[in-house]
Amino acid sequence: MRTWVVVLATSLLPLSAAADEVFLKSGGQLSGRIVRRDASMIEVDIGAGQITVPVSSVVRIEEGRSALHEFQDRAGKLAPGDVEGWVALGDWASSRGLGTQAREAYTRALSASPNDSRANTALGNVQVNGRWVGEEEGYRARGYVRFEGEWITPAEHEAILRERSVEADQERVRQAEARAQEAEVRAQEAESRAQEAEAKAAESQPSSEGLPLWYGWGVGPVSWTTNSIAMQPIVTPRMGVPR
Repeated sequence: MRTWVVVLATSLLPLSAAADEVFLKSGGQLSGRIVRRDASMIEVDIGAGQITVPVSSVVRIEEGRSALHEFQDRAGKLAPGDVEGWVALGDWASSRGLGTQAREAYTRALSASPNDSRANTALGNVQVNGRWVGEEEGYRARGYVRFEGEWITPAEHEAILRERSVEADQERVRQAEARAQEAEVRAQEAESRAQEAEAKAAESQPSSEGLPLWYGWGVGPVSWTTNSIAMQPIVTPRMGVPR
């Protein structure tokens, strides 16, 4: 058994070496069963689905007998009510990576025996109150909730929500602190710019140091005398006294 790289597909399927091999010019390779072929297109069933490629992209084709051929041969020999046979075929297909065909076989088994535990388990069904139900219904019946693609208990769901709420509150606090710090930095920068502008304004004004007090009053004396000024006494005349 070998694993082929399948281009244009989302999965790799291990198929037998006797499968139909379609070699592509891009270097890729399809392994499976050719189900349709004409002058322009080739359709290959790879087990998980069918892929169609243009003939112009194909280098060569090596036809053989694949696991899909074997599945179809075995399925054709089983009776509709052969539960054991369909379950066994489902197990065989699953072991060879033929997921779609395996599901088909298990479903055929359940058609004949709806309570077969092997087929139900293989399909992911669960038993609730003695009744087989699908996976989703089974989880819901047991009280599980679906959260972000997974089934979890209500307690786990509440714990996750509480944890995320705490993280959200902490993030809001961090953001508020960051905004406060940023505002403080801007305030300090504004104050520094104001002080710088005030200093520049003071430097641009002329200095009045060393100028006389009267400089700002208009024209005054050039110099002041240092000698004493003699003042004549003022005599008040007396009444009736001859001068």
